[in-house]
Amino acid sequence: MRNFAAAWETEWLLCARSTIVRLATALLLVAIPAGAIGAVALARADTAATTTAAKFAPYATGPLAETHVLTAAQILSVALLMAGGFAMAWTFGQEIATGLAGARTGMATSRGSVALAKVLVHLTWLAGCVVAVVGLTLAASALMCAVTGEPFDDGVWSRAGLALTAGLLSAGLTVPFGWVATLTRSPLGTVGVLIGVVVVTQIATTLGAGAWFPYAATSLWTEMGGAEAASAVGLPQLLLVAAVAPAGTAAVVHAWRRLDDA
Repeated sequence: MRNFAAAWETEWLLCARSTIVRLATALLLVAIPAGAIGAVALARADTAATTTAAKFAPYATGPLAETHVLTAAQILSVALLMAGGFAMAWTFGQEIATGLAGARTGMATSRGSVALAKVLVHLTWLAGCVVAVVGLTLAASALMCAVTGEPFDDGVWSRAGLALTAGLLSAGLTVPFGWVATLTRSPLGTVGVLIGVVVVTQIATTLGAGAWFPYAATSLWTEMGGAEAASAVGLPQLLLVAAVAPAGTAAVVHAWRRLDDA
């Protein structure tokens, strides 16, 4: 336990000092609430461009605050995967690529503990971002409702719960990229796999299999593909998504333990 505590402290310090983490945090906390509020405002503006009217049509009706939070949930489900995937590529791939992982041989803290600490630190960071994004969106929406006179009713809290759950599930989907970075020993190669997963997600969704593909299910659940597509995502599909994080954690810890034999 003492060895893991040392690994946790070290990895948290590295995470806090990471330029990638700092940039990703700033972008998530600013771009998502602003994008959600802006998208809904554009959809409901009389001057909305004809070419964008169809894309923004889902945001043009419904309770204002609920639509704000639902839009934030949709953006969050994609943005968090990208931000977390890049961060996982860096924290696992960079250390191996530069030879720093080899320097841990013979240290009191095992490589398995280091890998577990890396995963948990980054999941904690991403969970914090999710809570902050949802909180900022709620605050901005409440201010917007106060200005426009729209009601800020109880329905918004169920949307907030959806956004929080979708964000946390998306955070868990980033864990396997730590395993990919360990196998490829390359941050750049991991980013390539991340882009490939995004492409496969689009294909699976187009073919109607998105509900059973974890990297598509979360976004569909937030009604990104419409209410009908969201209804196809139930508890079995969400449990499958939730299983990705522990499975990915076990895989990356095992891979780091095997680095001792490399």
